[in-house]
Amino acid sequence: MVVGLGLASRAEGQVDPQPPISLAYSNLTAVRLNPLGLVDFASASLRLRLYESDSDALTQNFVGFGAVAALSPAWGRVGVLAEVQPLSVLLLYAQYEFIGYFGTFDLTASFPSASADYSDTSIDQRGSDPATDNYATTGSILTLGATLQLKVGPIAVRSLFRAVRTDYDLRSGDRVYYDQIYDILMPDEGWMVTNDVDVLGVFDIGSHALAAGARYSFTHSFYRDAHYLSAADHDTAPSNDVQRLGALVAWTVSKNPLGRFDRPTLILIAQWHLKHRWRTGQDVSTALPYLALAFSFRGDLLADH
Repeated sequence: MVVGLGLASRAEGQVDPQPPISLAYSNLTAVRLNPLGLVDFASASLRLRLYESDSDALTQNFVGFGAVAALSPAWGRVGVLAEVQPLSVLLLYAQYEFIGYFGTFDLTASFPSASADYSDTSIDQRGSDPATDNYATTGSILTLGATLQLKVGPIAVRSLFRAVRTDYDLRSGDRVYYDQIYDILMPDEGWMVTNDVDVLGVFDIGSHALAAGARYSFTHSFYRDAHYLSAADHDTAPSNDVQRLGALVAWTVSKNPLGRFDRPTLILIAQWHLKHRWRTGQDVSTALPYLALAFSFRGDLLADH
C-alpha cells in the first residue's frame, strides 16, 4: 500500500501553524506491480484546533471528523473518519468503511482455510471453475491507525501503523480471502496488522522538496482456529506474513502551506520481498520487486488562497 508523504521540511520554528478550523482533504492515486493494482484514495475532514502553541512539537494539533472513499477496478469503498492529533508528531485515527466487490479482475478470491494457495497463478486459474470463480460481494472494514513521525535536521523517521478488521459476506464454506491492498490472506471477522517504517533524507530545493531513503514493511494476519479446516490443518499451515525492504523517493512539485492545493507529490517505491509465501521464488521470482508509482496532493478547502 502507498501512503502519501506529510513530512514537514521546513526549519525549526517554522512548522506550519494549525488553523482554528479547517476542512482538510487529501487524495492519492497509485498504480502498482507485484501485486498488480490501481487505486485512488480520498479523504476530507473538518478539523478543530485543540490548543495554541508556538512549539514545533505541539503547534499542529487538532481533532477531526470526516469521510473517506476509495475506488479500484475491482472494488469501491466509502466510510467515516475520526482523528485526533494531540501533538505535531503523532496522529491517531479510526475509520469505518463499507466495501463492495464488483466480481471483476479475479476478485473476490476467498478460500476455506488460511493454509490455502493464494498465489497469483492460483487466483488466475480459479476462473475456470464455477465453484471457485470470482464473485461480487459486500462487507465492512474497521481501521485503527497511528502515524508517528520525527525529524531532526534533514533526517526524518516515520512509522505508519494500521490494525484492520474486516467482515465480509463470503461464499459458503470460505473463511479467509485475499486482500489485494495488503497482499495477504485476510481472516474474515478477524484482525490484521501492518506497519511501514521510513527513514528518509528530506531536502528543500527552492519551491520543491525531495525525500529519499528506505522503507521497511511488515504485515501479519491473526488467524483463529475457525479460519482453518481442522486442528491438523492449523498445526501444519505455513506462515502468511509479509516483509519487504527497499527504497522510497518522493518529489514535491510545489508547496502552498495552508492553501487550498498543497504539496502535489510524485512517489516511487521499490521494495524486495524478504518474506512472502509466493513472491520469494515459489510463484514469483525474488528478483521482481514490489513497485508502486503514486501522485498525491492535499489542501484546506476553507483557505483563502
